Amino acid sequence: MLLSIHAFADVDSLQKVLNGRLSNRGAFDQKKVFSIERIRANLNQDYGSLPNRYKNYDKLFNAYKSYIHDSAYFYCKKLNATARSLNDDQKINLSKIKMGFVLVSAGMFKEGLDTLKLVNLSKLDARARYEYLFLQARSHFDLADYDKIADYYTQYNLIGLRYCDSILHESEPKSYEYLSAAGLKSIRMQEYQKASNIYEHILGLKQTYQDSAVNLSCLSFTYFELKKTQLGLEMLLKAAIVDNTNSTKEGVALTNLANYLYQQGDIKTAFSYINYAIDDANFYGARHREAQISNIMPIIQSEKVNGIEKQKNLLTIYASTITLLIVIVFVFAYITLKQLKKLRVADRLIIEKNADLNNANDSLKLVNFELDKSNRSLSRINTKLDEANLIKDEYIGNFFNIHSSYIEKLDKLKRAVEKNIKAEDYSGISLMMRKLNTDLERENLSHSFDKVFLNLFPNFVNDFNALFIEDFQIILSDKDLLNTELRIFALIRLGIDENETIATILNYSVNTIYTYKTKVKNRSFVLNEEFEDKIMQIKAVKESTE
Repeated sequence: MLLSIHAFADVDSLQKVLNGRLSNRGAFDQKKVFSIERIRANLNQDYGSLPNRYKNYDKLFNAYKSYIHDSAYFYCKKLNATARSLNDDQKINLSKIKMGFVLVSAGMFKEGLDTLKLVNLSKLDARARYEYLFLQARSHFDLADYDKIADYYTQYNLIGLRYCDSILHESEPKSYEYLSAAGLKSIRMQEYQKASNIYEHILGLKQTYQDSAVNLSCLSFTYFELKKTQLGLEMLLKAAIVDNTNSTKEGVALTNLANYLYQQGDIKTAFSYINYAIDDANFYGARHREAQISNIMPIIQSEKVNGIEKQKNLLTIYASTITLLIVIVFVFAYITLKQLKKLRVADRLIIEKNADLNNANDSLKLVNFELDKSNRSLSRINTKLDEANLIKDEYIGNFFNIHSSYIEKLDKLKRAVEKNIKAEDYSGISLMMRKLNTDLERENLSHSFDKVFLNLFPNFVNDFNALFIEDFQIILSDKDLLNTELRIFALIRLGIDENETIATILNYSVNTIYTYKTKVKNRSFVLNEEFEDKIMQIKAVKESTE
């Protein structure tokens, strides 16, 4: 792949190749799926052999690791289980490294780093140890860039640099491992000329297509920092070509390319590329990539809308000009009414101008349609922001009311205790402690939550029951606003979807929350994987009135 794209020496040729790859990306994805199916067939054929099973699971993991996050995670777990069946410490720890890669690639930094802490370095060979150290470096650098807060950025950046130093200490100079760590360290140290020289050398070494795309992107970054924009753009185009030819959905080259083209004023191409990039991020499941693209996309979309508006204004001017010409033609036709020959010429001219006007009107309708579609998209975004603000305002007010009440109760309790202490009436203190009823307070807290939530989502119970047949719908007593099952999914509607957080709020175990959710989903006629999406579609009170 690297040899083939090096044949294109200029930006225009590379961009034509990239556009061809993007327009034909369905065929590349199909080729990827076909290769995966072959590996699955080998897995089924050799399933009885643990070594062959491990080998095929490893191939499936490598095929999915930059393609679909969920599948890579699934096969990494299978890889770990097979390694344990083999009782092979090297393979067990290597599978943990791969799991760390999957989690970090999806933006799950805490889970990924926690997994890497479980790796026993003494059980790794030189290659696996390099993979571990390089992944640690990459994870901490990505975390530093993601957090952006200066204190944490410096802390995570220094940790990443230490892991790079470990690779440099353990690797042979001029080896791929040594150079990759040296290049990455130079970039983080802002030594861009040194980094550029290293990555130019790295690209001449044997490497996977995933590594080649990453190294091309790194080299592109150094060129841009050195003001060598032409070379930087060429390397970025090559990286995007490699990613799309190999159906890599986790890459950043296309996003960076769209951002660069936007800055250069090529809004149309930038808009096309950023849409491909968000499709890839959604397909893969990379949360931090989605967040990164979401910061860029509205800016490019805004410029796209401005461009459409300018075109609309130009078309309006053009239509006005055509109208003026038609008026002139009619005047001319009136003057030459008695001259049959000239009248026929004028008639033909009017027909031609009318056709031009119709074409202009058709173009204007198309522009209006695109503008209307963009306005509807912005309206949906504003609606979601309004709902978020409504929920925030309602719960902040309720939060202060509840806490004011509790502070008042604590103040009364404090004064009563102080009074009994001064009177040495310790039995009175004991009596007050017994009167404290935490269960009642928790019940009041739940009731308060239910009341505020139903104020925001008054139709929540009815909309929830609409997801079940009548026999499985929830019927509440007059005194209950919500029950436990409804309260769990009410929290999910507010965006609290982690079982641990829900369990803490409702004072249940994580297993109990999981059991409640599973039982409810199994009763619904909606598919389990689509059930929570249906819950998120339940409208807030402001939406329902608009």
